[in-house]
Amino acid sequence: MGFMTVDVPNFVSDRPILRQDRLSSLMSALRPVATPCAADDPRAALVLTPTLLVLFTRPPNTPEPGALVATRLECALPLAQVLHGSPARLAVARENCPGLAALADVLVAEAQSGRCGSQLAMARLFEAMLVLVLRRAIDAGPPDPGLLAGLSHPRLHRALIAIHAAPARPWTVEMLSAEAGMSRSRFMADFSDCLGTSPLAYVTRWRLGLAHIALIQGASTPVAARSVGYGTTAGFRRAWLRHFGDIPLAAVGSGPAEHPIL
Repeated sequence: MGFMTVDVPNFVSDRPILRQDRLSSLMSALRPVATPCAADDPRAALVLTPTLLVLFTRPPNTPEPGALVATRLECALPLAQVLHGSPARLAVARENCPGLAALADVLVAEAQSGRCGSQLAMARLFEAMLVLVLRRAIDAGPPDPGLLAGLSHPRLHRALIAIHAAPARPWTVEMLSAEAGMSRSRFMADFSDCLGTSPLAYVTRWRLGLAHIALIQGASTPVAARSVGYGTTAGFRRAWLRHFGDIPLAAVGSGPAEHPIL
């Protein structure tokens, strides 16, 4: 019997960064997978009512009145931790979001039809709706520090996109402030205000979050360390210990929510 190989993304590259917009960058990191569920499921993350689309960033939740359809969301990086600082409930009115009403009509029709492929179609529609609700949240500019607030910033979001696209790059404050097109001092101040942490602390947390997922998927500690840019396993272990308070091997076999990634 052969050994199972673990396909771990390698984020180490000297190639130019592939530029995505701020929301595409976030969705690429989250890699959400929707699983339609009962409308009153306490683990539902997205719920559609006759008038609203509601995203719960931190399930479990209380049932949404008038819920028609709902889905759970499994993300590579835990939604509650990535969206730390955001409201626990984000609601978008169907009438105020272009395209949402049309998607909602198709979603409800698929739920009622019960035809072959309906569950798959519903899952993809919910994933498209996640983009819409996050877009509205970014446009609104969340009042509390967190990733959505950073992505809402007219310049800081450029640095966040660069970090998400190339987390293993040996980022410095000077490099990131250049990505944002800001002076070093202004970048440091605005980053701390918007995200509640320093730029390099954010880079470390993002890298360790990706490494955590790799470990859960069965990668060895050296492989996980190299995939996010750590030149030595010892350096990776020290960073992990400072952040999580235990050794990396503790992540193997535990769920993503075991550690506060962000």
